[in-house]
Amino acid sequence: MRSHRNPRQRLPKPPSPDNRRPLPPGPTFDYDGTLDVLRDNLGRADAMVTQADELIVQLWSGADSLSLTRRKNHVSYLLEATRLAVRAAMFAGDELDLHRRRA
Repeated sequence: MRSHRNPRQRLPKPPSPDNRRPLPPGPTFDYDGTLDVLRDNLGRADAMVTQADELIVQLWSGADSLSLTRRKNHVSYLLEATRLAVRAAMFAGDELDLHRRRA
């Protein structure tokens, strides 16, 4: 086997502690923005639950001209949207709690 004409280059040495650059400051937590997300999602969940409750009453009263299947699908959609809004609000609340403990 022939020896290589150009041997593999060595990796550069890691920087010593003296010449390392300082890290840029990390992002700060946005309390007001997270609180707004929490309020928006809780308001959305409240609206969805109220609407679903009204549709359930219509579903059993038969007073509306919508078909039964369409009303059931609408209630199902509202409940799923409510579930997602509540999960987002819970996540925002967890983030607020986590950063409150750090401060």
